[in-house]
Amino acid sequence: MRVNIFVLLASIVLAGCAAPTQLPLRDLHRSPLAALSRSPYPNLKLGLDTLLADSLFPPSNAGIKIVSLTKNETLYELNKDMLFNPASNNKLFTASAALTSLGESFPLKTVVLADTAERLLTVRGCGDPLLTTTDLDSLAGIIRQKIGQGKPWRIRGDVSYFDDVYLGAGWTWDEEPSSYGMFVSPIILNNNTIDIRVLPGLKPGDRPLVSLTPPTDYLSVENGAITVADTVRKPLDISRKWRERSNVITVQGEILLKNNGSHASLSVWKPELYAVTVLAEKLAEKGIRISSAETDTMRGGGTEIATYSHRLDSAVTFMNKVSDNLTAEVLLKTLAAEKFGAPGSAAAGTSVVCAFLSGIGIDTTKIAQADGSGLSRYNLTSPSVIIRLLQAMERDSVHFPAFYYSLPIAGVDGTIAKRMRGTRAEGNLRAKTGSLSAVSALSGYVRTADGELLAFSVLMQNFPGSVRGYRTTQDRIGVLLSEIKRGDF
Repeated sequence: MRVNIFVLLASIVLAGCAAPTQLPLRDLHRSPLAALSRSPYPNLKLGLDTLLADSLFPPSNAGIKIVSLTKNETLYELNKDMLFNPASNNKLFTASAALTSLGESFPLKTVVLADTAERLLTVRGCGDPLLTTTDLDSLAGIIRQKIGQGKPWRIRGDVSYFDDVYLGAGWTWDEEPSSYGMFVSPIILNNNTIDIRVLPGLKPGDRPLVSLTPPTDYLSVENGAITVADTVRKPLDISRKWRERSNVITVQGEILLKNNGSHASLSVWKPELYAVTVLAEKLAEKGIRISSAETDTMRGGGTEIATYSHRLDSAVTFMNKVSDNLTAEVLLKTLAAEKFGAPGSAAAGTSVVCAFLSGIGIDTTKIAQADGSGLSRYNLTSPSVIIRLLQAMERDSVHFPAFYYSLPIAGVDGTIAKRMRGTRAEGNLRAKTGSLSAVSALSGYVRTADGELLAFSVLMQNFPGSVRGYRTTQDRIGVLLSEIKRGDF
């Protein structure tokens, strides 16, 4: 039986685990990190060591820890206490702290209040990261029923729930204007982004057709692009005048006449005013006249006339499945606001997360928590810390279901929907990815062929160029764990 795991390993390498990158067969016979890894099972150690190809490690580094939750036993570890940047594996900390501190049903709200005497509508944002244009349209309908038509109203956004720091500590300046580097605010619309669609003009030489979703006067477009018949000499570029802190969308370059269209999603400057402006436009469409739209850091008053909310567990699932940075940062500041009072800050939020981690036996003086999403370059953690978290959550019968089902499923959905397809890991392995330049991570749960539930954490960093080979290695580890049986190792 002992040879089975090695035979299985060879088949995994040859098949590539449904991934395009293949490792040379010579890597089956040696591992540069074998002297550093530990396992009570020599055959399992050999199998996992062999997957760490010498073409990848070193100079890059890897930290791995795998435990059996069923048997309460460590199966394998490599650099288990070494500190790595976890990238979006940091969302595991945010998710678990939010679920245990606030509860699955905690409402993330957007509330509208009306002061009839002042003809003032106040939109109080309480950190709902799932609010969409469709939700705003529904909210506008409710407001119209409550206040009717008549004299104009002013509308203001109450942003007192969070502080006024838009970005996280350790975020890089060149994230802007990408949609994943959005600005954090308590009033949120469409992930604080705008969608831009560019279609070719009717004939060569025409300007392309540019549309915004949602359509709004809050942003404008400078269209300097050209439709061309054949060769594109200057690729189409869709951006925002972010250096000027402007909401002017710029479209430059060339687009082919036969092009089906190009799409971009960009962050919006002052997103709280963006949301308030779109709501004002929705109200105007329903016959409610709005004379002005603004925001204020002072808490607004009036009679509550409308509320729209989403449950926290829905936000956690969205955050983990697609690795949404804004949701993570919003949850972090919400933890702070609920624990210490508004305005919630990231620094106060991380203290709540660290208190939770200390409560499950993690020494937070030996890690670094800078943000909620993992976008920061200041975050540091180890495989051992992530495993301790995964173990603690699995033992929490109240909150584990929401935590577990929020994780992406191999070959099925989320950020690993296209990974490990056609293997025993598909539909089985649930894990959070982590990706930054020169960083890749995968941590979560998987069941073995004979039903043991394992927790694993694989952290990799300090590599130039493509991440493909590192993700392939992670996938091969995941597949191997899903295929093994106790008799094999």
